[in-house]
Amino acid sequence: MTPQTRNFQLHFDFLSRKALLCCGGKDYVLPDSYPNKEAAEAAAQKFAWETLGLRMQGDGETPDDINIWTR
Repeated sequence: MTPQTRNFQLHFDFLSRKALLCCGGKDYVLPDSYPNKEAAEAAAQKFAWETLGLRMQGDGETPDDINIWTR
């Protein structure tokens, strides 16, 4: 499954500036606080790329190619 076809959903809380990334029935609280939802989205792409192993698929993709649905 390529990064574009995965269902990544990002929930950003404006008050706490924390982000929750949901994918494949699992939830991940991102480790930092973010100034806005765009910064949280970029961090979620990097997190999915590095931590969830999308880098290892070797499809020539980059973190920017990962679609994140912000809610």
